[in-house]
Amino acid sequence: MIYFEHGRSGPASKGAVRDEIFHALVPSLSTVPWPPNRHSTSRRQQRCCSRRPLCRHRLLLLLLRPASGRCPRPWALSSTWGESSIRGRPGRTATERSPSYAAYAGNTSLPGLTFFGGIPYIQPPVGNLRFAPPHNLDESYNRHLSNADVVDARNWGPICIQQPAVVGIGSEDCVTLNVWTPSGTNPNSKLPVYVYIHGGGYYYNSAQGFPGNDWVARSNGGLIAVAIQYRLGMLGFLNGAAIRADYSASANNGLFDQRAALEWIQRHIGAFGGDPSKVTIGGQSAGGGSVALHMAAYGGEAHPPFRAAVLESPGNDPFATDDHSEQCFADAVSHIGCPSSGSGVVSCLRKASVGAIVAAVNNKLSTCKYEPVIDGNYIPGITSQLFTAGRFSKVPILGGHTAQDGSIFVGKPAQINTDADIVAAIVKRYPLLSAQTTNSMLVTYPPASSTTPWTTQWERAMWAYMESELSCYPWYIGNISGKPAFNYRWDAPDPNLIAARGAYVGAAHTAELFYLYDGTNSGPSASVAQPVFTAFSAAQSSLAQQAVAWWSSFAMTLDPNSHAAAGAPTWEPASLNGGFMVPNASASSASSAMQYVDANYPVRCAWWRSIANELRL
Repeated sequence: MIYFEHGRSGPASKGAVRDEIFHALVPSLSTVPWPPNRHSTSRRQQRCCSRRPLCRHRLLLLLLRPASGRCPRPWALSSTWGESSIRGRPGRTATERSPSYAAYAGNTSLPGLTFFGGIPYIQPPVGNLRFAPPHNLDESYNRHLSNADVVDARNWGPICIQQPAVVGIGSEDCVTLNVWTPSGTNPNSKLPVYVYIHGGGYYYNSAQGFPGNDWVARSNGGLIAVAIQYRLGMLGFLNGAAIRADYSASANNGLFDQRAALEWIQRHIGAFGGDPSKVTIGGQSAGGGSVALHMAAYGGEAHPPFRAAVLESPGNDPFATDDHSEQCFADAVSHIGCPSSGSGVVSCLRKASVGAIVAAVNNKLSTCKYEPVIDGNYIPGITSQLFTAGRFSKVPILGGHTAQDGSIFVGKPAQINTDADIVAAIVKRYPLLSAQTTNSMLVTYPPASSTTPWTTQWERAMWAYMESELSCYPWYIGNISGKPAFNYRWDAPDPNLIAARGAYVGAAHTAELFYLYDGTNSGPSASVAQPVFTAFSAAQSSLAQQAVAWWSSFAMTLDPNSHAAAGAPTWEPASLNGGFMVPNASASSASSAMQYVDANYPVRCAWWRSIANELRL
């Protein structure tokens, strides 16, 4: 049932919510607790403001109802979608309809779209749920839902605790998602959906720097955008034997949060006008690495909770060995003030103050990183080997990298002068590389000549670093997926990165985000809590329009050419000897063009795949 109530525009009072709302009554359901047999609790939400400084008070109200016909599966226990028995109220069946479990009021201050911010998709991972896998919200009956229960979702939710961390900035209660919808959508709209997973090394960043309003606006009402947040750093990826031995805890919780968001979207995006069968997931750097991990989840799913993927410079650090994980676990718990072993470790960690957690996160003596680990289930092995073996979800792909994607990682040009300097830069990233392997690398990446794309020792190191993962990874996956694939090599620099680091970095890691997300600042001094957006020049604006049109076209139709900007070149499909779209801008406008791979590129990429055991990617 869908009905409209029109009223006055006014302050965000209960009366305003009651007077000016759009009710979307849709199928939903009482979910299986996650993991099963856990109790759900209520949530009090906090909000800040959507990226515009002023928020109008005209409201859109969304009601989520229990869905007919399917329960969400406890995915950590099974690798296939399926029907589950309802574990809700006694006597209830999966086909019953009921009053809503939640109601959200959205922000319509931007013309042509509505923003819903800070919507929780799992129970807050606080208290006894700290270091626990995601627990589903209580989506059971609420027969008494009234206007007084409407949640103000006009603004962003809090960001997650970052690294370095500051007490009072960021929250453990941060695991939310944000939705941008075209005006006038309803449960019958069935629009494609793009879900963005932010990067940041799994230890910093938030959804606030990546607003989806431009994507929705340039889709002419044909796309819904979603940006999610997930637990970061120690709180999201702490791993150790004591964690794994405790039934109530787990490693990889930040990754599991992402999966929980994708499954919440499958259940509820229809209420926003989205089509759960047309979900594309995408991300950059650690966000792109997350996308790759979800593609390889369980060794490949026939029916993952998405139909396509965008891999932008997908980056994951080498998977930690068990010994290294234990060292980092001991380091963390000692700074928090808990024992490193025994039955009370997890309980102690959950009782620790946020201040103690922050102090451990900020331990300057630690070199530990807290990131996804091989768990034998969701991540059953080294991801690159899973892809090579064909053990991944075969979906259409748009993927690529920036033209100087390794520039900010290998040091400044003056620091790379010899073969030994090159080896040191690469071994810093991949510490398990043997001397024999690094000697082979220097042969695979020979000194500069007329046949190499590099002209200096620094460029030689940069290309080796870039192709080890950020470049070859998405190119190879696209070529073996058996589905439509489109590759790019982004050649337009981010002016914020140039200003912060110097002209030598060129089109560095994250450069495309400046154009895809309205001038967002990805530089080293960028504020995650209060993102800054830089106004475009005419040429930058031209390229941004072209790029957003390509990316959103892919999300809508699986073809970046379907709704391309006027005058944009045709983006040719990927092939082993094919080319990249090279997005770029001249002094006054976009100057993108197809560029074909050099003959040795496939050879170099194959060499990196041959040493996957040492890379541990």
